[in-house]
Amino acid sequence: MGTEGLELLGVNVSFRLSSGPDKILERFADQRMIAEMKKVFFSTESNSLGHSYAKLISGPGGRHDLQDVIGLLQQEPATKRALISFLSQPQGKVPCISAVQFLIRDAALQVIYFARGQDAFKKFYADGQCLITMAETVAKALGLKTGTARGFIGSGHVYHQDMGAIRETLSVAKESEAIHGEKEALA
Repeated sequence: MGTEGLELLGVNVSFRLSSGPDKILERFADQRMIAEMKKVFFSTESNSLGHSYAKLISGPGGRHDLQDVIGLLQQEPATKRALISFLSQPQGKVPCISAVQFLIRDAALQVIYFARGQDAFKKFYADGQCLITMAETVAKALGLKTGTARGFIGSGHVYHQDMGAIRETLSVAKESEAIHGEKEALA
C-alpha cells in the first residue's frame, strides 16, 4: 500500500457467530467504532465517514433487508442462493463487504462473506459484530442456532499511523496473558 500501510492479499478468516461476552473485545475494542459500523449496516443515516450500506443491500428477491433471505431459507433450507450483496455507489464509493451468503448446514446458520478490503486493526472486529447481528437475525427468524462465519478478504490491511496503537495493544495483551498464566500456575 505504498506509504499508507501494510497489506496482505487473499486473507481467509473465520469466527464463531456469537454475540456473547468476549474478553478481548471488552478490553480492546473501540465501542464507538462498533456503533459507527452498526450505523453503516443497519441505518439509512450515514456514519461519520459518510458511509451507509443499509440502502445498498440487495437480496435474492431484490429487497433491501434480510427478509427475502429468510423467506428463501424457509422455502429451501438447502439453498446456496440466500445471498445479499452491497451495491457500489456513484463517485467510486464501494462497500468494504461486498457479499454475505447465508447457509443452513449442520443444523445451524453459517455465513460466508467476501470483503474487497478490511482494516484489520480498526474495523475487522466491528464488521464482524455486524455480521453476527445479521446472522442472529436470520437464525432467530428460522429457529436455528448460529454457526461460523468464514470470510475472504481481498486486501487485509493496517495503516502505518496505527502501528503505535497496535504495538501497545499487543504489549498489554501479552502482559495480561503472562499475568493470567502466573495466576493459573499458583492455583
